[in-house]
Amino acid sequence: MIVCPWSPRHPRHDHQLIFPLDGERLLLVWSEYYTTNENPVETKGGAGINDAVSCQITSMISTDRGRSWGGREVMQPNQWRQNVKHPNLVRLSEEEILFSYVGWDSEASRNVYLRRSLDNGNTWGEQVQVSEPGWYCNNADRALRLSTGRVLLPAHGPYAEKYIGGAAYRGGGLHSFVFYSDDGFKTVKRSSDSMTATGRGCHEPTIVELNDGRLYCLMRNTNQRQYFSISSDGGDHWTKPAPTVLASPESPALVKRIPATGHLLVLWNNVASKSNWPRTPLTAAISKDEGQTWERFHDIDNRPDYDAAYPSVTFVGNEALVAYYSRSTKWKRDSEVTLRIYKIDQFYG
Repeated sequence: MIVCPWSPRHPRHDHQLIFPLDGERLLLVWSEYYTTNENPVETKGGAGINDAVSCQITSMISTDRGRSWGGREVMQPNQWRQNVKHPNLVRLSEEEILFSYVGWDSEASRNVYLRRSLDNGNTWGEQVQVSEPGWYCNNADRALRLSTGRVLLPAHGPYAEKYIGGAAYRGGGLHSFVFYSDDGFKTVKRSSDSMTATGRGCHEPTIVELNDGRLYCLMRNTNQRQYFSISSDGGDHWTKPAPTVLASPESPALVKRIPATGHLLVLWNNVASKSNWPRTPLTAAISKDEGQTWERFHDIDNRPDYDAAYPSVTFVGNEALVAYYSRSTKWKRDSEVTLRIYKIDQFYG
């Protein structure tokens, strides 16, 4: 189903996640671009909304495991000169949730911010800046809490002599790293190592905790494969990135553990390309050996005339809710959010 449809006032939707609030409610959170033009473009796919135009973070609620959505409200308004997007939510306790996002002021200033809820998302506290002033980016549905209680927020930015993110992005030299905290982001550290590769570097990381406590990270790059890195100390130090067997354009993957089986699930664009495109098919695969090998390749969306990318996944009982941005290849930068609901068994078919 299309859960965030195109409209003249809101011609682009992406960077989404679905977050369980309790046993009854799911919260859909996404980046909702908007126009304030008195006469918006009425042609579907014709607005050409680029990355830096006005955007806010909006939410909706489902009480039927994602079959229908309502109660739309703006969760984080745009307070920056360009926009705000890239939401992440991570639960610390039954009542405490962290909400992070990236505020874009200019091509040289994009910073990570955080708000905290102490009442299970009913209200949110004051905004605090996580990053040192600079240029940073996160992806939606990437924050995670480890078995140790440490919280990781994967990020990337351009390399500068002082620190990652300390310079304006100029089209290359991207390094992946993590912000992390052992006290619920009351204090924040950044990883001692960063991860990069030839070409534009490594960016838009996705991380999962392995059964032995190590961390497994996949990253976007221009070398026609998803690259991976391993951390053995909770995300502070990382191995040199190396290619996986997963053919990929320069678009991000998502890796998570399936609670019902204990196996890893990866979602990514399964086609080798040095460029950003094509972004189809969007494919799922399973690893039963902690990311060493992948099997059970199934396409989530393989329409040749549509882009399908930037996936998120949430597990609810015996189901997986897979959401991603979709758009006709004839469109410009307009997009919608598509949701597909699967039984876990379907990934093993």
